[in-house]
Amino acid sequence: KFAEIEYKTFVSGDAASALLAQGVFTQGQLQTNFYYDTQNRYFTSHRGVLRIREKNGQYRFTAKLKHDSHVDEYECDVLDNTISTDKIIEFTKQFTSSEGFDYLGKTTTYRYSYQDEYGVWCLDFNVFKYTSDIEIEYELHEGIDDAKRHFLDQLKLWNIEYKPSESKFQRLMKEKDSTD
Repeated sequence: KFAEIEYKTFVSGDAASALLAQGVFTQGQLQTNFYYDTQNRYFTSHRGVLRIREKNGQYRFTAKLKHDSHVDEYECDVLDNTISTDKIIEFTKQFTSSEGFDYLGKTTTYRYSYQDEYGVWCLDFNVFKYTSDIEIEYELHEGIDDAKRHFLDQLKLWNIEYKPSESKFQRLMKEKDSTD
């Protein structure tokens, strides 16, 4: 378990292309996020999410529980994108007696990244079922209390206007709600 602190902003296609052309972001990789919840919707009703991410043939389960100032994250490696494993069921039993899971959807992200002294910058090209977008995520190293000024200053250097974005999961759910 650890606390996650990150900042996000939407980016235009032109700004993203300019960053890639500068060679700032490298190490492009494809990742797919599969989202689930318990059948009683415990996690979404408590500002949380259950996700299995596939990247480079590896799978990682993540549960995120949002609090006012941070997000608690629980992670473990899994064999595939099957949510109903003993390990995951055991984890969710800490919060709810609901044992069944529902599949909520997936996102596909083409991620480019680089690291600085405070954390990891990610330039994400995201594809949902019916829409797509581009964002910059800045995932801070543990123990960094406030690097928001650094984040905003760096955006200015890149001529990027700060346009806060919700999480990929929140955007997936909004899209799902608008098409159901």
